[in-house]
Amino acid sequence: MESIATHTEGPDRRDREALAVRAWRTEQLRHLGLPYILAETFADLVDWHAVADLVERGCSLSLALDIVR
Repeated sequence: MESIATHTEGPDRRDREALAVRAWRTEQLRHLGLPYILAETFADLVDWHAVADLVERGCSLSLALDIVR
């Protein structure tokens, strides 16, 4: 049975999850070759899957970011 989050613990858990997802997205963009500061900046702005797909097809990283943005 799932535990039910109380009002006081819900937002903190969601904040931690959101931060974890953002960190993961940042790391995925880093693996594509984006410098950390740019990866962190773009983490919430682009679909990294779309960027990765374009890069795998031969598109430069900067052009892929321009297309996806």
